[in-house]
Amino acid sequence: MNASFQVPLWKQRVAETVGRDYVIWDYHVILLYSKSGSVLVYDFDTALSFPCDAQTYWIETFHPELNLNANYHRYFRVISGSHYLQHFSSDRSHMLETNGNHKAWPPSWPPIYDPGILNDRFKLRRTFTTSSPAKDIKQFCVDLAKRNLISTSHPSNLSSDDFKSVSTLPNVVYAGFDPTAESLHIGHLLVLTNLFRATLHGCHAVALIGGATARVGDPSGHITDRVIIPDHEIDQYVRKINSQLVKLFNNFTEDNIQSSKHLSIVNNSDWHSKARKLSKIRNITCVFYNDDEMCSVLEVKFGMSSIQFLEICRAFRLGDMLRLGMVKSRMHDGSGLSCTEFLYQILQSYDWYRLSSDYNCHFQIGGNDQLGHFDAGYDYIKKKTGKRSASICLPLLTDAQGKKLSKTSKESSNIWLDERKTSPFTFYQHFRQKPDSVIVPLLRYFSLRTIKEIEEIEREHQTNLGKWIAQEKLAEELTKFVHGSNGLKMAKQCSKILFHGSLSEWRNMPTSFIEEQFGSASVQQLFRSNFSTMGELADKVHNGEGSSINKMKAGALKLNGIRFTNPDEVIDFDKICLDGKNITLVCWGKRKYHLVKWVD
Repeated sequence: MNASFQVPLWKQRVAETVGRDYVIWDYHVILLYSKSGSVLVYDFDTALSFPCDAQTYWIETFHPELNLNANYHRYFRVISGSHYLQHFSSDRSHMLETNGNHKAWPPSWPPIYDPGILNDRFKLRRTFTTSSPAKDIKQFCVDLAKRNLISTSHPSNLSSDDFKSVSTLPNVVYAGFDPTAESLHIGHLLVLTNLFRATLHGCHAVALIGGATARVGDPSGHITDRVIIPDHEIDQYVRKINSQLVKLFNNFTEDNIQSSKHLSIVNNSDWHSKARKLSKIRNITCVFYNDDEMCSVLEVKFGMSSIQFLEICRAFRLGDMLRLGMVKSRMHDGSGLSCTEFLYQILQSYDWYRLSSDYNCHFQIGGNDQLGHFDAGYDYIKKKTGKRSASICLPLLTDAQGKKLSKTSKESSNIWLDERKTSPFTFYQHFRQKPDSVIVPLLRYFSLRTIKEIEEIEREHQTNLGKWIAQEKLAEELTKFVHGSNGLKMAKQCSKILFHGSLSEWRNMPTSFIEEQFGSASVQQLFRSNFSTMGELADKVHNGEGSSINKMKAGALKLNGIRFTNPDEVIDFDKICLDGKNITLVCWGKRKYHLVKWVD
């Protein structure tokens, strides 16, 4: 209780939505769950992960410099769950206006209550829930179809009855992200925007971070074994991606007030409690063990006893597992498949089963390389619970060579969602420079606007070809989604000066301002002493495909607006540095810019 309104809480979603640092509730109930020596905090209103480890929650939620008056310490109470539930029911009367109209719609998950105290207020809560507007998972699927975002589905006939079959499913949607890098990239962006869009249809979104499965590696889309990532790196990646998801969802809800604002971020290490031990057997292949060795391997592998693991495996048929597309591909091309990667489909199926049990989630979205995993998960949930599920595969984003965008792609070819790896300017220009031939499909894929709004943009774009209307709209929307209002502002300022201004404008600006406009990811620091010829410099500042020397000879390299074509030319730093500054503006081709900062 906080009857005197004296205890502020930081990192609450509603506070961040209105641009404040904290919020003061009249009362605030959270759940503390102790498991395996750690304590998890379940707070539906926090902007932190859900659930969140207790230490992080206390540090982030209560200001470290705040000294509470002793009179208010008594308001912090820890009550046993069993006792609490005997005296509790969900009271939603405060969600009604004085005229009886609803202020907001409740969450999709069922209320907590004790069967013995179904009072009038709880009856109101039940009525309140069942009278929700016509926004649900079916409408979400219809919207995906209108955007041409359904590559395939499971069951395959999901759209044959206009998605009526999914209308009986709970309004909960999940997507998974294995933490194989310190940041998500545009290969994940399509799944993210559509997962978040589900909340515009009243759904509860669940983002699953694969802290455990990343230690095995999803073989989908790979022709060889995945590179093993050290455990400590995976732990770092989990924390960074968790923070990234929170930031992205906050940016999303800021501009989409119709969102249900319900996002849960879950780490599958929560149920694979011994996931750290996965590293010990990641490289085992299909060989024979004696009984004792096999039991040991199983316990290490999955953080559960061999009997528990075998009980899960009972639901799977080896023939079905071998028919999985990526398994057949790896077996037939001669590269083979490790036992751990082969069993990945069981882990992912178990993840979905746990989400169906813990979050009532029976609907999943992901890339079309995940269809086999969706199929396996569907069958496992049905065998375990008798309940139906469904999934939709979105089109995969690929690079110029048709390869799936992923961490294992050449780093420079990826557009990351972290400003330290890809600047807001570079991110903005990635979409701003898309040709007319692809921008309309991309607009439908990525935009969070309604179909009606998108169709209006399409008509305006088609009647004004050459004015880059659709490109501008999408670049602005996605840059704000990923980098926020400030990131978009910097990206547009930098673009305006580069493409619509003159070099003299740069010469009159402070170095610090120029660096800020590009962002740290687009500023390359080099030592003068390491370079003597223009060819050496061209090799270092080139970040694309093909020979830098050949491109330079063809006239593709410009420094501060001056074209250089002779790789043997001796570098004159007075010539290539902006007036009185230790920086050089590098341009490859017509529009690929970045900044070099020189160090003596």
